[in-house]
Amino acid sequence: MVLFIISGFSQSGKTTLVSKLLEDKNITRVITCTTRKPREGEKNGVDFYFLREDDFKDKSKFLETAVVHGNYYGTLKREVEEKIRTGKKVIWVLDVQGTDFVLKNCKDLTGNAVTIFITTDKISTLLERIRMKNDPNIEERIKSIRKEINYLHLYNYIISTSRTLNESLEDLRSIIYGEKERIRKIEKFTKSFVVEKFL
Repeated sequence: MVLFIISGFSQSGKTTLVSKLLEDKNITRVITCTTRKPREGEKNGVDFYFLREDDFKDKSKFLETAVVHGNYYGTLKREVEEKIRTGKKVIWVLDVQGTDFVLKNCKDLTGNAVTIFITTDKISTLLERIRMKNDPNIEERIKSIRKEINYLHLYNYIISTSRTLNESLEDLRSIIYGEKERIRKIEKFTKSFVVEKFL
């Protein structure tokens, strides 16, 4: 079993890529918890476990928790353990804070984890996508992006979504299924990703 931890900037295309990955029956996803309200079309136990703030008081049930944009997020221990026992390839979508925490504190589960970060080639592309969504928290999103940059060293691979969806998806699949030739190209992009050029 290999655990794949996936993170990405807001509007990087991470959610779309993961939903496409999950069409593969050999891949399953760790469902995380949140106190935010469900968005249109989201279902409890499918997209997230939608909990109350009180549910986060007992930290012993969680592998990690964080407050993001005023809402609690976290991952239940039993959820990860159950998904690993399926024998499938396990996707765990975490923010950078969560990734940092579990890599340091949950080594029994994450010892062989592969970390993947989803981004566009330029911050301007992300900002344009955020504006198109009419996101009222754009300034907060920009601050988050600038903070998240400091965690990029945690990731084995960086995948660009500035190309077509299919190309980005094939990059992601190649990492999960260990396609060496394509992985070498991704490694080259990862090593050449310079924050100053991104900004």
